[in-house]
Amino acid sequence: MIKETTPLRPELTEISTACLDGADTFILTHETSIGINNILATTYLAKAIAEAENVFDYDQAYVNVRDELKGLGEKANNLDMLASTGCNIAYEQRENVDLFICLTNDGLIARHLAK
Repeated sequence: MIKETTPLRPELTEISTACLDGADTFILTHETSIGINNILATTYLAKAIAEAENVFDYDQAYVNVRDELKGLGEKANNLDMLASTGCNIAYEQRENVDLFICLTNDGLIARHLAK
């Protein structure tokens, strides 16, 4: 979208696929640095991400990870168990929880929570 006013289908497909594959970050380089529609490109990116996230079944993903962790039994480590407990609380209280804060020194527990 460097010179165009609307994104091409392959660009939108790439964003959606990356989002569903678990991408944490998207970077627009040429679109925002030399593109003539940098704000529009960013707006389309945000809309494409939001649409892709609407398709993803977070409830089923939660159940899959929970069942996988239960299957590990004694082999599950303490961080996985702690993260699982935090996610269980957030999931069961999802109607009442707007924000989940994770305090960490090295980011390890945050990565387990994100899993």
